[in-house]
Amino acid sequence: MTKRTWNIGILVAMNLIWAGTYPATGIALRGMTPEFLTMVRLGVGALALLPFLRGNHEKRWSLKTALAALGLGVMGFSIPVYLQSLGLYLSTPALAAISIALEPLVTAVIAALWLHEVFGRGRKVALAMAVLGAWAVAGFPVIGHLGYAYGDALLLGAIGCFAVYNVFSARLSQAVGPSTATAATLLGGFIGSVPIWLVTGARTPYTWVHGELWALLYLSVLATALAYFLWMFAVHRVPVSLVALFLYLQPVIGVLLSVMITHNRVNGAFVLGSLLILGALYIGRDRLPESMLDQPLEGG
Repeated sequence: MTKRTWNIGILVAMNLIWAGTYPATGIALRGMTPEFLTMVRLGVGALALLPFLRGNHEKRWSLKTALAALGLGVMGFSIPVYLQSLGLYLSTPALAAISIALEPLVTAVIAALWLHEVFGRGRKVALAMAVLGAWAVAGFPVIGHLGYAYGDALLLGAIGCFAVYNVFSARLSQAVGPSTATAATLLGGFIGSVPIWLVTGARTPYTWVHGELWALLYLSVLATALAYFLWMFAVHRVPVSLVALFLYLQPVIGVLLSVMITHNRVNGAFVLGSLLILGALYIGRDRLPESMLDQPLEGG
């Protein structure tokens, strides 16, 4: 397997896992509060990666780096996972679908403005195509009734937090290594989620249903520990703005999984949207100096 194929495989696997986050969250919220779901999801994810927290002798922790990891954990996990869970409960599937399209766009813009990453005409065209493609895959939805405005606002807030984390996690990954950075930010996210759970009543599920338990396990181990582990490896070597383009695979994969499970047929909008997203990935793939996508993904 070539280095390029390996890197692309990492990005696809990461988005394949994240594509199941929204339905899994909906199932889990049937029997538990968003605050409890956030805390357990981050706690289990942090526990799974705890062996990587120490790092190695070449990349030692400093007080500044530790505080940055804690801040990124709160910004990238505690706040947005809670806002996303509560927003999905109060909003509509239409806004959830639109939010998938907005997150990588906001991520790429922040990366261009703050990190001065290359954001040329080809990358702009690719992002525009991907946004339109994601909207088409979702069935050209519009934001729902005004009664859902609070839930919509929470989802948009989560998008902003995730985008900030997506951009600045790359620096932490370079400082301490991707595996150590993932473990540290998840631990910081768990620490930040405990006060949210306590302030909102510290409620726990009265009963555990198998479907909800499996959804919680999926969200904790796969969508949190493993997927963010893969994310840190990706941004360790590939520019954030390019990684962001691959996030548009999520709505395509989500619809395909739904078709496989429910045996529904895809429509013309899905085909059009999928082609636009694949075209965006093709246009945006090689706008990099010295073929950075060919570089190996290294651990910390």
